[in-house]
Amino acid sequence: MKKVILILTAMMGFVILNSSFTTLPKVKHKTIKAKFATVNVTATNSTSDGIYVQLENNTSGGTYSFFIAPNTPNATIIGQIPENSDIYTVKLTSAGGAHDMWVYLEHRTHVTGLSVSGMAIGCSSCARITIFN
Repeated sequence: MKKVILILTAMMGFVILNSSFTTLPKVKHKTIKAKFATVNVTATNSTSDGIYVQLENNTSGGTYSFFIAPNTPNATIIGQIPENSDIYTVKLTSAGGAHDMWVYLEHRTHVTGLSVSGMAIGCSSCARITIFN
């Protein structure tokens, strides 16, 4: 009789333990990816020469390189940079002759290259390049 009671007690203990651990709720994990806003770098080139663009980020040290094809229509997107207040050095180099070059509010007339330091161009109205003449 002792053996029967011992076996029944063991079985009841097993059933109680098993039922309490098998009904654990499942936890769903949610992955959140950080997304950084970007700004389109736009350009206009009404000349027959291509223009090489190099944007050096003085804050983080990154470099972005783009090419503005000859006869590029108004406000054509040539690339993207992060939207922030980082400071850039902007370098424009003509593949041909001298032209009028504009980057945001900085400009030079009749030059084959333009280098401007200290520009915060990470906004949609700032990241504009215009080449003409």
